[in-house]
Parts: sequence; C-alpha cells; structure tokens
Amino acid sequence: MASAATRPHYGGTLRVLMQSSPSVLEVPANSGTADYWDAVQVLALVADPLVSLDPQRGVQPRLATAWQSDAGARRWLLTIRRGARFQDGSPLTASAIAQIIGPLHPDWRVQGSGDMLTIESDNALPFLLAELAQARNAIVKRTSAGIPVGTGAFRIAEFQPGKSLKLAANEDCWNGRPYVDAIEVEFGKSFRDQAIALELGRVDVVETSPSVANAGSQRVRTSLPVELVALVFASNSKTQDPHVREALALSIDRKPIQSVLLKGAGDPSASLIPNWMTGYAGLFSTQANVQRAKALLADSRLPSFTLTYDPRDPQAQLIAERIALNAREAGITLQVSLSGTPDITLVRIALPSPDPATSLREVVRQLGQAQVNVRSDSVEDLYQAEHSVLDSHFVIPLFHLPLASAASARVRNWDPDRLGSWNLPDTWVEADTR
Repeated sequence: MASAATRPHYGGTLRVLMQSSPSVLEVPANSGTADYWDAVQVLALVADPLVSLDPQRGVQPRLATAWQSDAGARRWLLTIRRGARFQDGSPLTASAIAQIIGPLHPDWRVQGSGDMLTIESDNALPFLLAELAQARNAIVKRTSAGIPVGTGAFRIAEFQPGKSLKLAANEDCWNGRPYVDAIEVEFGKSFRDQAIALELGRVDVVETSPSVANAGSQRVRTSLPVELVALVFASNSKTQDPHVREALALSIDRKPIQSVLLKGAGDPSASLIPNWMTGYAGLFSTQANVQRAKALLADSRLPSFTLTYDPRDPQAQLIAERIALNAREAGITLQVSLSGTPDITLVRIALPSPDPATSLREVVRQLGQAQVNVRSDSVEDLYQAEHSVLDSHFVIPLFHLPLASAASARVRNWDPDRLGSWNLPDTWVEADTR
C-alpha cells in the first residue's frame, strides 16, 4: 500500500506561494532577486529555452537539438527540434524563433529556414549558448494582452496581476505531459506567511530562507550560491577617494554577519562570482583588517556617508547596521537610512547563469559599472576581468547566498536542481492525509 501510494500518477492541483507581486509575466531586466527568481520559476513552466546549462553536464539540448559555430564564433547554426508546438497550436519553426530572438538582440543577425536557425554577429560570440540558456531568452510569444505562450509543460489559464496565476497542464508538450493537472500560484506572500501556510497544510510549495535549511528542516532544499550581496557606491557619492572605499572594505567582518544574521547560510566572499563557478574566489581576501583601514584614513577628515538598503529584504537592515558598526571602528561614519540620496547601497543581485563569464557580465551591468570584457572562457582571463572591476572598490562583495524552498509531505519527487529550479513538471501530489 505504501509503495503504491508513492508511484507517479496524474491529476491534482499543486498550490504555490511566492513573494513577488508581478504586474506582467516576464523576467525583469533590473529588479530585486525575489522578483527575478519568481519570474524565472513561472516562465520555466510555460516556455523553454533553446538550450539549458547544467553546472556538471554543461550545455544540454532543449528546443535546439544540435549546434555548431565557425572558428571565430561569429556564426552559429542551431538545429531546431521537430514536432514541437506552441500552446496555441502553432508549430515551432526556426523562422518563428528568429522573430522572437532577433528583437531581443539587435546586434545579432538572426534568420530561420526550415529547422535551421542562424545567428551571426560582427563580434565573436564565444558565450552564445550560455546566453541562450538564460530565462530572458526563453522562446515565448505573447498574446495581445501580453500573456506568454510557450512550448512548456503548462499553459496560462488565468492571470490576475499582482495577485494570482493559474496554470493548466499542456497535454501536447513535446517533453511529455506533466503529472499534475494544474498549478495555482498566489503572489505577494512573505516568508513568514508562506511558512505558516505550509505548516497548516494550505499550500504545497513555498519559498523560504536558506537559514531554515541549516536548522535541519526535512522538506527544505537549497541551491548552490546563486545570489550576490554587495555594497555599491553611487557615482555621485561623497566616497570618491579610493582609500576610503578600500578602508570600508577592510573594516567589514563578514563571518559574524554570516554566522549570526544569516544563521550560517551562504559563503562570505570578496569576489563577484562564487567559488563553485570559478575555483579562485579564495584569492580575494575576506579578512577584516581594521588597523590597515585606519592607516589608509590617517589624517583624513571624513564626512558622514549614507548607506541604504532594499526595505523588501527582511535581513538587509540588520546587515546594513552591522556594517555601519564595523565601519565606525575604522573611523568611518555610515548613517543607515531609507531617505535622502545614498552614497552606498546594499544590494542583492541574481547570478543568472552557471557560466561565470555570463554571470560576471550581468552582475557588472546591474551594478552600473563599465562593461567588462572577458576574452575567453579561461580561468586566467576571467580572473583578470573580475580583478579589474574590483580594483576600484566601487563594489564591495560580501556574501554569496543560495535559494531555498520547501514542500509539503503530499508532494512527491520533490527535487529542485542545483540552481534552484523547482522542476514542478516532474512532481506529483498524493491525497492530503491530515
């Protein structure tokens, strides 16, 4: 009886809660990490990318089954999967994909004929496959109302902006029908609200803090570290002296913040890209050195600097206040405030790809820094590119954090991947036994 109850079966509705309150169903270009990850999770159910990127297995086929490039990586040829259809019944063709991908990348020349898609550029595109694997490049059409129509396991049945989303199983999905008949998503729920709903059995899948996993919760899963927490200096801030910025970086004691405020979650870091991607993060020291910081500030008359944070982040204020306390020991006064023009901002940034060069370029873009040039996928080139960004101390990396999620006991085959994707098409639900 117990064995039979856990066999895969079709039917039922999966109930999900999320933090964000999206007005549109698309991946935001610049937004808080909750908005980004929620959009990625939803879009992954509706649409597919041309390829996916696995941290261990590398590039994997999705809507493209094969690919090749010329020696200079300026011309790419991708073979499109035959027989796949959009959820409106129209066939997936190379020309349809060209009409979707082309406008997203005006510096590319994208053409489709038959089942062959051609992407060309005047500049080399060595990281093209990693770019195509990003959620923002998922192959999705939109209705006149802006509703996405893809080739994924679920189609959108109803969307109430900022409130809820109902998804129905795509019976004709190229990758097979999902087990559950429907997914119902409620938006705008805090971690606390989600935890209570899960405990009361009112919901099946929720987001949670990585610190909950450290507490030994049985149904919580964490990803690899895929978020960067950092301090960013405004271009017009009063902190134009590089010695002041370096002194602030040296004053921050990351380990107590990680141990106490983050409850052991994540990794203290002085690099933009986590060590699991590059292997060299340890070359950037996270060790606080207050004496060295004081020496850099000798005979300096410093103004008070304003440090702000995202009020939607439940941990941000406490982290900002602890950083201000560290800075005071070095002789730097930080006023933690949500008003006025900030000199420094505490930010979280999503690392959108397991490819380090792709994530580095995206982090630099979101930080508003000068464009970084990574010439190849060699560790040496990547290190030099990252080092060039960090040399000015306009950005001070602090931590790399994982994503965490939890599921009720009635959810079977609950197995989020190493990047935090929930893989809901592969789960099924049993009857609630409470």
